Formats: sequence, C-alpha cells, structure tokens
Amino acid sequence: MKIIQYLTELPENKEDDPGSKKSTTCKTKLKNQDGQLFNVESHSDKQLRHFKFLSVSFMSQLLSSQSFVKKIVECEETEELQTLEQRLLEEVLHYINTVASSVEGNMDKPTAKFWRVLLNKSYDMLDKVNALLPTETFIPVIRGLLMNQLPSVRRKAMDLLNNKVQQRTRWQKSQILQLLELVPELIAIAQCKRKEEEEEQAINRQTALFSLKLLCRGFGTENPVPFVPVLKTAIDLISSEKEEKNVMGSALLCIAEVTSTLKAQAIPQLPRLMPALLKTLKNKKELVSNEIYLLSAVTALLKVAETLPHFLSPYLLDCLLQVVRLERIMVEFGPSSQISLRVTSLKTILATRLAPRILLPAVTKCYSEVANTRKNCLGPLMNILKEHIVGMEKEHLISHQSELTAFFMKALDFRTEHGQDDLEEVGKTEAYIIDCLISMVMKLSEASFRPLFFKLFDWSKTESTLKDRLLTFHRIADCIADKLKGLFTLFAGHLVKPFAETLNQVNISKTDEAFFDSENSTEKSCLLLQFTMDCLHKLFLFDTQKFLSKERAETLMMPLVDQLENTLGGDEKFQERVTAHLIPCIAQFSVAMADDSLWKPLNYHILLKMRHTSSKVRFAALLALVEVAQKLKENYLVLLPESIPFLAELMEDECEEVEQQCQKTIQQLEVILGEPLQSYF
Repeated sequence: MKIIQYLTELPENKEDDPGSKKSTTCKTKLKNQDGQLFNVESHSDKQLRHFKFLSVSFMSQLLSSQSFVKKIVECEETEELQTLEQRLLEEVLHYINTVASSVEGNMDKPTAKFWRVLLNKSYDMLDKVNALLPTETFIPVIRGLLMNQLPSVRRKAMDLLNNKVQQRTRWQKSQILQLLELVPELIAIAQCKRKEEEEEQAINRQTALFSLKLLCRGFGTENPVPFVPVLKTAIDLISSEKEEKNVMGSALLCIAEVTSTLKAQAIPQLPRLMPALLKTLKNKKELVSNEIYLLSAVTALLKVAETLPHFLSPYLLDCLLQVVRLERIMVEFGPSSQISLRVTSLKTILATRLAPRILLPAVTKCYSEVANTRKNCLGPLMNILKEHIVGMEKEHLISHQSELTAFFMKALDFRTEHGQDDLEEVGKTEAYIIDCLISMVMKLSEASFRPLFFKLFDWSKTESTLKDRLLTFHRIADCIADKLKGLFTLFAGHLVKPFAETLNQVNISKTDEAFFDSENSTEKSCLLLQFTMDCLHKLFLFDTQKFLSKERAETLMMPLVDQLENTLGGDEKFQERVTAHLIPCIAQFSVAMADDSLWKPLNYHILLKMRHTSSKVRFAALLALVEVAQKLKENYLVLLPESIPFLAELMEDECEEVEQQCQKTIQQLEVILGEPLQSYF
C-alpha cells in the first residue's frame, strides 16, 4: 500500500515536478540514505516512467507468487486482515483512477502507449488482489467499496461483483445470504441518492441495475423476497419522465429478468408496471433513434407476457396496439434482427397463450381503432388472429364461431369503407383479412362452412350502391377454391349464374355502363374479371365430380368466350388478362365439360371471334383455339374441318401480326394432332 501511495505522489512527467519542494513534502516514509527513494530531478523522464512500470509489475508478481499466496492461505482470515485487504483494494482502485486520468490527458502525446500499458498492468494487479480474497471476505470488501466516495471505485467494485457472480456457479447458503445483503446498497446506487457528475452517475446506475439483474438470475428463484423492491425501483425509473434513456434501457432489462424470476410474486406490481411499460413503447421517435432502448422495451414486454399471460387482460388492447405498431418499425431492422425475432415471439405468445374469450374481444376493439387511422397495422393484427385460430381447439372454435363470423363480416367491409383509397394498398390489407378467414374455413366441417359461405354470398349482394363487396366476395371465392380444391364444387353450384352475369355486366362490348360507381371503376372492373376467371379456372381444374353439367356449361360458355372481345382497361390490360387469366380458363373449361357434344359450339364461338373487326380480338381468338386444341389433343380432330375455313381467311389477314400468328397456330396444331395440315390450305 505504501508503494502505491508513493507512486500516486510522484509527478506524471518530469516537467510537472515542482523541484525539490516535492521531495521534502513526500509524506510516505520510503527513503534511502540520501532521504529519497527516487529523485525525479536526477533521473530522466523515461527513467521515471520505467520506475513506475517496474513498481507496478513487481507488486503484481509478488501478489501472485507462490510463496506469498502460501502465506495468505496459511494465515487465518482475521478481521484485521480483512480490513487490510479492503484498504489494499481501495488503494489499487484509487491508483487505477489516477493512471486512467493520465491516459486521458496524454492521448495525443508520444507517451500515450506507455500510459495504456501501465493501466493494463494496474488492472492486472487488481485481478491479483481480487484472486487472493476468499469469497467470505470478498463480499464484505465489495460492500465496503460500494460505500466509497469515488464513483469510479464504486463502479469497479460492481464490475468485480458482476464478474464473480457470472464466473462462479456454486455458492454456499451463507455466501448467498451475504450477497443478497448487497441488494439494498445496489438499489440505492440505481436510485441515485448521491450527487455526482451526471455521466458518472448514469454509468454507475446502469452497472448497479446490471448487478441486480445478475443477482436475480442467479439467486432470485430460491430467494424471491429481496427482489420485490428491485422490481418496484425499476418501475419507478421507467415511470419517470426525465429519466436518462440508457438507464431506462437497463431498468427495462432488469424488469424482464425480475418478472420472469418472481413469477406470481410480480402480479401485485402489474397495475404500475404495465401502463409504464406500454407508455415507453408509445414514443416512436425515441424508440427508432435508440435501438438498444427499443430492444430493452420489447424484451421487457415479451418476458412479462411470457411469465404472466393470464393476467394481461386489462392491458391486452394496449399490448396489441403497440405490438402491431412495432411490426412497422421492424421493417427498418430486417427480419433476422434481434428486435424482429422478439416481436415475432411476442406476437406468438399473444396468439397462443390467451383464451379466445379474452383475445377475440381485444382483437375486435383493436381492429376498430386501427382500421381508419393506421391501416398498415392491420396485417400484423390479422397474423396474430390467424395464428390464434390455427391453434384453437375444435370445441373453442365451435363456441366462438358466431363471434368470429361477426368480426370477419365487419373486417371484410374494409374495401367498401376505403373505396377511394389506393387499390393496391387496399388489396394488400384485404389479402391479410381473407388469409385469416381462410385459416378458420380450413378448420370447419362441411356443415359449419356451408351456412358461412352462403352468408358471405348474401352479404356480397346486399350493398347495392358501390358493389365493392362483390369484388371482395369473388376474391374470397377464388382463395377458397384454391384451398378446398375439389371439395369446393360442393358449394359452387350457386355461383355459376351470378358469375356468368358478372362476366356479361363487366363486358364493354355488351354494355356502356360502368359497373362500379367510382372514379377508379375501370381498375376495379379489371380486378373483378381477374378474380372471377381465376375462381372458375380453379373450379374446372380441380373438378372430379362432373360439376360442369350441360346446363351449367351452356350458362358459362358465351359469357366466357365473349370476354375475348372485352377490351376493358386498354390494350395492355386486355392482352395481360387474355393470356394470364381468360385463355387458361376457357381451355380448362373445355376439359371439364361433362358433355363432349358441347365442344363443337365452344369451338365455333371461338372461331366466330376470328372474324371480329379488331385485330387484337382476332389474335386472342387464335391463342384460345390453340390452348383448347392443346387440352383436347386428338379429340380436336373432329372439330378441325370447321376450323380450316376460318384459319384460311386469317392466312390472308390485313394485319400482319394476325397473319403471322395464324401461320404459327397451324404449325402448333400440326404438332398437337400429329398430322400435316398444309394440304388443306
């Protein structure tokens, strides 16, 4: 200790030495025959640095030398020795502080490296002193250091404690009780009862909260009582308006740890904890600017939800509102970031750990709150509900089916309520709602699904003004057909006539009236056609029950073939609709017809379109003809004789594109039928 005191009194550099006055005022009684241990005047700057370095290295080696450690082991741990050990630790920490300030002061000077090496050497010495202390002594010594006047000494004491707690796995009962006695001291530091430099204070408070978190993780399960005040203190910190963000982040992580450890004993704190926690999540600007703070807040909410899901109901609506908002923030961090993973876990806990009677009313309320103000939050909300429905037990689903149906009837009006909004955005949101509805449909029996489907069918016809519900219903039908495949034919009989009517009403070659009463009527009509054709295509594709009787086929044939001349939406839209939606639908229609006597009229109606005044329509008819032949294969041979004259006309068409396509069509037919056709022309 005297060596350290002497080193502390030596000047930092030779120039700082105020001459011989210094040597006479040295209080330390370490002197040689000349009355001085190290004469600064008669030595160079380099020698002064060398002397300091050697002194610290000497102490470090001495404290870890076998002979010295042996003496310590043999010596009884008296109170006097304990006091000496604490004083030595204090001196070392004090000296580290002195060297650290020299490191800062000489950062830009050539000696910077020396000071960094000396600081490392001093830390090495601290570790050696620490290693000498038996655990019984270590804890009271740390306790003494926590009362020290210097903030840096207190911080280092907490660091030593944290390292010890993290490294050791086995503790005796008496040692644990001693450690738990430190909790009130650490709480006092976290609450900042002392006046200090702000920056020092904030770092010390964070370190104290980290120590409390580690102690709770290590010993809280067996000894929960001392940690109830820790939770109360952390809640006080996050409730405060003026609190420093990094301290709040540490307090939030402390809450996460303590709540998951205390479990039921944390319940009395929830009425204070939850509002404060949800309030921290509301301030979006602060969250986005400070990623660690955001992560801490999400972690705290996740741990509380994980530990006490059945006590969340009073705060559930607010939880849902914050979680669906967080999903938006997640986009900025990427799907594999810690924040995204934790928000996903949080959504899963809300979706799977709560009873339907608690979650469903909260989802309905949450939907009402965000449907108009924050539409982009609806996707995450629907995903939570979908996950909940997928995990629902059968009897729960049956008892809550009417409540869920009422919710979907309300949510599916989203398109109608946002008729003037951007169609693509509305479509994205509607897709989430329909996807969620389908997850319920897939769990219902035929007996439960049938009334629901017809309820939706009637619902789509009731709102006469905007007809937006019709668009939504056709989209639902398309999605259900995709999921139920062949089973959908059991319910689709009632759709044939309405679908045929829709195809005619949205065909501008048959009517001049706009189908939708809104500015974006054309875009909506194009979408409606697309959903209708796609749904019919799936019906024909998965049909194994001869669903397309003669009567149904006749109902649909003309409305479908007439779509070849429906140029709604302009040339580009027309071409895209014909190739991607209409022609696959007509081709599949020819395969699905139960009565092959209907092939002839179908083929003839397509051929008639080849005489249309528009070259675009003639071109489309050629494409349709090839697709039908492709599906019917050699069966098309019987239809060939009546097709030849029409093809011959197009071989000399005034439009070059049509003429080239006709040549191509004849070549494709030769490949499909395996016969040369050139002799017919």
